[in-house]
Amino acid sequence: MDNDTLSDTVFSIVHSYRLAMRSSLKANEIGLNGMHVKCLTFINKSHICTANDIVSFFARDKAQIARLIKDMIDNKWLTKEANPEDRRSQILSLTDEGRKLAELIARTQEQVLKQMQQNLSTAEVAAFTKTAAIIAANLKTFEAKV
Repeated sequence: MDNDTLSDTVFSIVHSYRLAMRSSLKANEIGLNGMHVKCLTFINKSHICTANDIVSFFARDKAQIARLIKDMIDNKWLTKEANPEDRRSQILSLTDEGRKLAELIARTQEQVLKQMQQNLSTAEVAAFTKTAAIIAANLKTFEAKV
């Protein structure tokens, strides 16, 4: 496989996955974007979550995450309250609507994952996962340079 084909394949998978998720979630109708999905999922899985946790985990700019959090609060998906252990930060929590949305995202991810694995054996999925993990690790060297 030449480099262009590998690159094209990676882009095709990422693009198709995003389209499948957006379509299944009807993301345009509810104003949901990729970072909303990632953050709602992250907050839902976290016992305690602050904006700094999100900044660190996703390696994103503090200002970008602050805008994202404000947007999610405006959409009534998220609330924030003072952190009793650190007055400089606030704990982020999903509202009932945010929790329902996070559950919808989880169910949608499950459906898309099933579709992705259709016509693949367990061994083929394992081989792909192993290969993709190696490629991702190889690319992490670029993260330190950004």
